[in-house]
Amino acid sequence: MIIEDFMPKIGDSSIREKLAACLRSDPKTLPSMFFYDHHGSELYEKITKLEEYYSSKIEIPLLRSTAQKLKQELEESDLVELGSGDCSKISVFLDEVPREIRQTIVYYPVDVCKDSIEKSACNLQDKYPEMGIHGITADFLEHIEKIPGKRKRFFCFFGSTNGNLTEEKAIEFMADLGKVMNENDRLLLGVDMVKDIGIIEKAYNDSQGITAEFNKNILKVANDHLETDFDPEEFEHVAFFNREYSRIEMHLKAKTDQEVASPILNEKIIFKKGEMIHTENSHKYTVDGIKKMAEAAGLSVENIFSDDKKWFSLVEMVKR
Repeated sequence: MIIEDFMPKIGDSSIREKLAACLRSDPKTLPSMFFYDHHGSELYEKITKLEEYYSSKIEIPLLRSTAQKLKQELEESDLVELGSGDCSKISVFLDEVPREIRQTIVYYPVDVCKDSIEKSACNLQDKYPEMGIHGITADFLEHIEKIPGKRKRFFCFFGSTNGNLTEEKAIEFMADLGKVMNENDRLLLGVDMVKDIGIIEKAYNDSQGITAEFNKNILKVANDHLETDFDPEEFEHVAFFNREYSRIEMHLKAKTDQEVASPILNEKIIFKKGEMIHTENSHKYTVDGIKKMAEAAGLSVENIFSDDKKWFSLVEMVKR
């Protein structure tokens, strides 16, 4: 088992500059990759088990049935999971793959959280000792070229993570991914589909408040990097569906007028009561939107696997 780490460390100047620029922009933002420190990753695992969070409940059985159809494509391949998290979804997928095929696979989990990579790599090595594992701690938006490409590759991008990007950024990412993919490489992309708005909004405003805690945790991560004095309890979790962009938006709204200070910033960050920090988008797609992403990557859509309600889809794409 190998683990490579390409992520900047806490206090790295490039991270500080990126965060400071986002908090000084108008409107203020924080990149969603900063949700996933150790505590944030634990909270996200809890979110996926919530009653209101429909996508995991649909995606898990869909992963099983899809793996049964695609298992032969994995033979003698490098299995690359982007945004791998706690490895629960890839485990469901691999359970359906025969051992004689698994022993020809090298699995590459890619995630920004090193703790998640180390934990999941150890768990998977115990569960599938016949399979090679090579963990990569990286931001797949910036480090896509770090993923080895000597063998046939089968990319997995589960959980509608691609939907967290703006349409422009998603197209840019798909184009970058398409450039590093070789002929006959495959991508299995998880996509949350357009559906009743009430169902979508409920998933991001759960009754236990775990999504709210997850959202506020990004301020603690900002504190770690920037030495700011954000008090997460002085901000309110806000999540709503933006019809114009067909996406859920998550924000943090200042409860009062505030001044946030840091010994490494030249000036304070000023908030007016009611001012928002935009922390995440989660786009919902149509079939036309899926085809647009595939076209940007230069990939052919081979299959769209969906549940009976067509709430969630796994899209198989191939580089030709």
